[in-house]
Amino acid sequence: MIKLVNVSKFYSSNNVIAMGLRKINLELHVNEFIAVVGESGSGKTTLLNVISGIDSYEEGEMFINGEETSYYSVADLENYRKKYVAFVFQDYNLIDSYTVLQNVEAPLILSGYPKDQIKKRALEIIDRVGLKTHANHKATRLSGGQKQRVVIARALAKDCPIIAADEPTGNLDSNSARQIIELLADIAKEKLVIMVTHDFSQVEEFATRKIRIYDGEIVEDKELVKVEKQDLPKLKDKEYKATFRSALSLSLRNLLAVPKKTILMILVFSFFAIFVGLAYGGYLVVTNQNPYSYNQHFSFTNNNRIVVKKADNSTFSPEDLAELENMSNVKGVITEDYVLDNPVYMTSQSGDIDYFKIIYLPKSYLGDDYTFLYGDEPNKDGEIIIAAYGEILDLKEEAIGQKISTAYNNTNIDSNFEIAGVIDNDIIPQSDQNYQNYIFLDDDLWDEYARAYYLQRYGSLTYEINQGSFKITSDQIFVDDSLPDNQVNVRFVDSPDCTTSCDVVLSLEDYYIDKEFNVKIVIDNSVLTNRYYINQNTYDSIFPDDIYQVSVLTEDEYNVTDLLKSIQRINEGLTLKYKAVYPYDSAVSEQFEAILLIISSIGMLFLLGFTMIVSTFITYIIFKSIINTKLHDYGIFRTIGANKRIIEIFIYVENLYIVFVSFLLFVILSVVVKNTTDVTNGFLEPLSIFNFGRYLVFLILLVLMSLFISRKYSNRIFASSVSTTLKSELE
Repeated sequence: MIKLVNVSKFYSSNNVIAMGLRKINLELHVNEFIAVVGESGSGKTTLLNVISGIDSYEEGEMFINGEETSYYSVADLENYRKKYVAFVFQDYNLIDSYTVLQNVEAPLILSGYPKDQIKKRALEIIDRVGLKTHANHKATRLSGGQKQRVVIARALAKDCPIIAADEPTGNLDSNSARQIIELLADIAKEKLVIMVTHDFSQVEEFATRKIRIYDGEIVEDKELVKVEKQDLPKLKDKEYKATFRSALSLSLRNLLAVPKKTILMILVFSFFAIFVGLAYGGYLVVTNQNPYSYNQHFSFTNNNRIVVKKADNSTFSPEDLAELENMSNVKGVITEDYVLDNPVYMTSQSGDIDYFKIIYLPKSYLGDDYTFLYGDEPNKDGEIIIAAYGEILDLKEEAIGQKISTAYNNTNIDSNFEIAGVIDNDIIPQSDQNYQNYIFLDDDLWDEYARAYYLQRYGSLTYEINQGSFKITSDQIFVDDSLPDNQVNVRFVDSPDCTTSCDVVLSLEDYYIDKEFNVKIVIDNSVLTNRYYINQNTYDSIFPDDIYQVSVLTEDEYNVTDLLKSIQRINEGLTLKYKAVYPYDSAVSEQFEAILLIISSIGMLFLLGFTMIVSTFITYIIFKSIINTKLHDYGIFRTIGANKRIIEIFIYVENLYIVFVSFLLFVILSVVVKNTTDVTNGFLEPLSIFNFGRYLVFLILLVLMSLFISRKYSNRIFASSVSTTLKSELE
């Protein structure tokens, strides 16, 4: 027996509370055919949804065989629907990509029905509703009356004691409507049938009871035909447990039923899998280089550079910097030396100069010992001195006043300059051979660029929200001094579970440091997407002022190895004070081998991680659009016996099938590349070094991407009730 005692249901929208049901009192029994009637919006569908467990209620109590349900969780309601309720909808809610047979088989599979009997049982039920000749037709090819017969067949296959029918004849002609009602009346001889209808005359001949709803209240409850009322059977959970194998089978069926969408998902995932494969292969290429050749770790390998760190990994003090600066043959000490290893490609805005590579240096490095070939000192913002080579030098006086900008800006800094003065690039040894140009920045701008390139080249700034990890890159941080300290304003493309604001821990990490600090993230829809706005104080607190590594630039390229040895011999007490390496020379000191290997690995791992994160999020966005078209089907599965666990298995397994096919395509591509002789040092070289173990690691990386995408989408599905899911798709 189902018993409702003073049950009320409320809806809230835009801070307005609406009454769905008011103080409903009912008792319902097996063998009854109940017609629930009322005007549109009177609450009859709401009553049906509450009774069938599609919607919850806020007041009163509903008893199922004497058991209270007000405490039911989402899982409890799923279990109740799975065991007790089968649905017949006005809009059919068939899985359109399935055949009639597959639609009827689905609840049998989900209920754990014996595999060898599923097809036979489904065909028996299809024959009972008169659709045996249409068993292998897709649902989209059926008429309205035929679709509703399939819905009833599916409800019969589920074999539940309650049939909840919501306007099942609303889209049918009179003849089809009568046939459907006759079927429901026949079913009511052994089940409880609750039918919502706006036209009582259609069902009057068959209904045993009439309930009329008005404005959320029962205004009429009339018994039309006396029947032998019976209580609901008490069903055990174990009788309705679907197997994992069944879920796998349905997942594969779901993919094969929509081949175009499946192929599109495979192509999308394969495309981004190739980028991940290239990044992982690049990591393997670097880490498999000769350990004595470290030039690949430093982009700036001129023969006047020595990289220095403290032997105990401690920070440099002002006295340490002064000690290095005062050594013989030292022209300058660059503290944020990772900027040197981040060359930038620029071009003139007028088109007079093609792409050319530049390296930033602090203007203080120049000192007073330089002569202009053309132009003069900068005298306004945006003007710079450039140590030039090639095209710029060839322009001579015409180079002065040329406006140049970065061809690709990976920071949030305005990289538009005007050339005020040109000096020869021989101020930095070996620059002619390396075709290098230099732009000299004043101290303030140097500090700004150094911080911007820190996250691009060296450090990592991350945070987590609800177990989702997010990385902030250089080009995403902007200063807004109107904000309070330790507040970050951001607008997400796909917002995590942080609706207005949330407290997070920012983690800053590089090879030397690992620190955390607390900030409040505020969702601000007035700002550009995925830009993080903080005030200057917060900005300054994020980036470390401590110096762990420097580059010593010599006056010339002569006697550099002598200076290197002198630095390495400096003692502090009884121990060596510094570790130093000469990037130009392939013979690296033993003391520095380990750190260079670690820096190399960390750098490539950061690149791999970044590639995975970007590829995963873009893939998720595309997958979300594709999977959203299947959202309605997932809602249907929830009404025919699939609980949260089963739906999650569908999503995870379907995406894993996509992963495995994409992985096989990648293997084929890499084998082709491996057997192509002309790939050495080319773009595709990283694909040629895969072996069995590396393929296995790569597959694990793809699986991790898939698990993240699946988890994120699963959470979205169950953020809505079944009724909401069936009415609309998630945006």
